[in-house]
Amino acid sequence: MEKDLNTTTELAALNQGRRHVLAPPEHLDRLVHADLDALPAAGEGRGAVRRLELPDGRALLIRRYRHGGLFRAITGGRFFTARRPLAELRVTIEAAGRSVPVPRAVGVISEFRGLLLAVYLVTEEIDGAIDLGAYLRSLPAAPTREIAVERREVADALGKAVRTMHDAGLHHADLQVKNILLRRTTTGVEVFFIDLDKSSLRAGPLPGRLRARNLMRLNRSALKMRLVPPPVDDDDRRRFLAAYRAGGSTLGDVPALLRRCRRHAAWHAVGWRLFRGS
Repeated sequence: MEKDLNTTTELAALNQGRRHVLAPPEHLDRLVHADLDALPAAGEGRGAVRRLELPDGRALLIRRYRHGGLFRAITGGRFFTARRPLAELRVTIEAAGRSVPVPRAVGVISEFRGLLLAVYLVTEEIDGAIDLGAYLRSLPAAPTREIAVERREVADALGKAVRTMHDAGLHHADLQVKNILLRRTTTGVEVFFIDLDKSSLRAGPLPGRLRARNLMRLNRSALKMRLVPPPVDDDDRRRFLAAYRAGGSTLGDVPALLRRCRRHAAWHAVGWRLFRGS
């Protein structure tokens, strides 16, 4: 038996043919024998994520890793080791132990495809959640009073959740609208952070430069949606930043943060146009 970093969940390893699974004992047999390529995709635009229904009505999400950059053309979705999903498994488990709102990490699957490995991270599905990008796309051009109230609730909840994540020492390597889930409950809006690949945990709270980098990345991802009208306005940003700074902050006041986000997004847009030659 192996134990994860927070020592509360025991993980067992099982080999079956060319597949290796590390997961809690109750999921081992199901994951060893699942036809991963035949499972249904989990939502639109998430072809690399498969959904495995459980007998009790819950579901597991199985996300396959892909290379980026040069390695994408050379090895595609195959790896020499399972280092990346194992690292994300550990980060996700430890983040949960620090009260960061993340899905429950279940385990890792690796399977030989030829001489290299296809590797996967398994998490529990958060029932009833949608990603922030899908929520923003769903907003009407002329919002009702009810929608305006909901947007304020989302901005408040998101600001508090990002602050919790940063105070816990988690730097999300790709904090963008697709990697944030929202769920409406009877008590308000819940926020969850997903896809912690290449993210890192520090012993203490994040320094200001890493906090600012995450905030600017999130703002830029909303702008890149190129919706008309823009899905996020300065009122939303002010409310989000005010909620983020409610516990005190070394990032400066809200107007200064807004100006910094605008400058960062503008320079990034110029660089992107130059790179694309448009």
